Amino acid sequence: MNSRSVFRALLLLCLCHLCWMSLAQAQKPTAKEKQAVRLMKTKIDQAGKFYKSKKMDQCREAIEAAIPQFLTATQGARQELLELVKPEYDRLQKAHELLSTAGEKLAALPSFPQPASGDSAAVSFKTSVAPILVAKCGNCHINRKQGNFSTATFEALDQSTMLAYGLPQDSRLIEVIESGEMPKGGLTVEPAELQILKDWITQGAKFDGDNPRQNLREIVTATAVPAATSAAPTPAAPTGKETVSFGLQIAPILVEHCGQCHMNANPSGNFNQASFETLLRGGDSGPPVVPNKTEDSMLYKRLVAGEMPPTGKLDAKLIELFGIWIAEGAKYDGVDPKLSTATVATVAKAKSQTHVELMADRKGLSAKNWNLVMGQTESLTLESDNFLVIGSADKKQLDEISSQLTKAAPKVAATLKSDSAAPLVKGNISVFVFEKRYDFSEFGKMVEQRDFSKDVSAYWNYTVSDAYATILLTPNQTAADAEIALVRQMAALHVASLAPDVPRWFADGVGYWTAKKILAQQEAVKAWDDESVAAAATMKQPDDFINNRMPAEQAGLVSYLFVKSLKSKGGSFDDLLDSMRDGKSFERSFTTAFGTTATEMLQRIYKNGG
Repeated sequence: MNSRSVFRALLLLCLCHLCWMSLAQAQKPTAKEKQAVRLMKTKIDQAGKFYKSKKMDQCREAIEAAIPQFLTATQGARQELLELVKPEYDRLQKAHELLSTAGEKLAALPSFPQPASGDSAAVSFKTSVAPILVAKCGNCHINRKQGNFSTATFEALDQSTMLAYGLPQDSRLIEVIESGEMPKGGLTVEPAELQILKDWITQGAKFDGDNPRQNLREIVTATAVPAATSAAPTPAAPTGKETVSFGLQIAPILVEHCGQCHMNANPSGNFNQASFETLLRGGDSGPPVVPNKTEDSMLYKRLVAGEMPPTGKLDAKLIELFGIWIAEGAKYDGVDPKLSTATVATVAKAKSQTHVELMADRKGLSAKNWNLVMGQTESLTLESDNFLVIGSADKKQLDEISSQLTKAAPKVAATLKSDSAAPLVKGNISVFVFEKRYDFSEFGKMVEQRDFSKDVSAYWNYTVSDAYATILLTPNQTAADAEIALVRQMAALHVASLAPDVPRWFADGVGYWTAKKILAQQEAVKAWDDESVAAAATMKQPDDFINNRMPAEQAGLVSYLFVKSLKSKGGSFDDLLDSMRDGKSFERSFTTAFGTTATEMLQRIYKNGG
């Protein structure tokens, strides 16, 4: 064999090896899947110990607790993953049979799945599954929680008992559809739609959206290709004299009673009520509302006649609200007519509450989230003007954190030129303090439905109805060690609360920028400038940090770099925040302040190298 042939052979061998390594890496079980297998093994081990001690009730509970872990572990249904699970499944099956023979009544053990075929194309939840769930299940299980089953979000569906990952034949969702139990109201899941659901479950019932807690109607609306219809009329702004509010009274009725037919990818009669803008545009029957002319408005006439909704005529008092709203000019009191109707309703409710009322609601949510993660572990709660601090640390440490937050709040307000006399966030910020990495990670799994990486020790979230920050503070640390993260999070939450469409990346960037201004002398903060440039250099696309294609900490640093660039453009940044404080959306405020969209500006900065 000549030297050229030898070289070609070696090259082919290397290429084959690289392909095999790439395939092996792609098929390796994920950390989440491995953890589910470990948890499954732990439960089975516990069951064995309880059985030997003749503690049959505890044994049964341990076996039944192992079943959900088995379903989680096998949701990918890949050969490599199933090989890892199979020994534990065999143990579980033997334990299940042994206890059943002893007379214990157990939940049925799902059959072991077959490896999912790699030949079929991946089924998208947001473009294929969500539209089916909205159209066929929305009225009962999105607008309401009939039978204690909700499909309002992927998170709710994921936490239900309706899915057996990788096993459509064992999934309750498929069972009730095939038996004809669901859907109700004369609706039918077509064979092609049923196959889509089955294929999706077979492939692991994966979520390919941006936020598993986002309402399915919003996902479908954002994903749907808009129909070629006439431009929507400009909504009239309220005068302040109206007695019926669209956001507070009309929007909730539309979401609950009309969403099934008119807030999905293929709205009935092309009449899309997913936003106020599309509502005014109307559908095949023309404009649904004639402002100031109730009796001439198609929407009102159909409600009175009982033609809508098809599930049954609305209560007379609800129809009357529509009549008054139209008579008063069909005014829109939301932030942006492009926002989803569901979001408008949520925002309106929060706005209608006083600071104290919303604070009481958030206090209840905080207790619920704490119990979800920590069970019966007793907590200490400290309340102040802007914060609710909750944790299991000693009172001295929590007092120090509460004091630190209270001192930093006016500095954050001053840095962002906000009203220092007003609450930093309406309804207060709940601050969870965890002493153990395990508990902090459990908060991510149980509340956020995500795995926190080891380099994450702080996380915040804002959903209008809730606003919280979390911090990991081990016993060998002091409150001073948490100062940077706390200032960063409270600034991010303040900005996120200014408008319902503030992107997380923007709030994160402002959080970093604010912390840099207030704590510029701290060594960790000084390093951000260099670290942000290094993080940006790792991006393959200019929007990687916006679209969750890089680690959270790095994404935050790149966001900080972008915000620094925005701050360098005179007073435009302040104009942006002021516009949102005046009730405008982030998108509209950004375009007004900078003369372009955030994405277009980002592309321009990236192209010009800074």
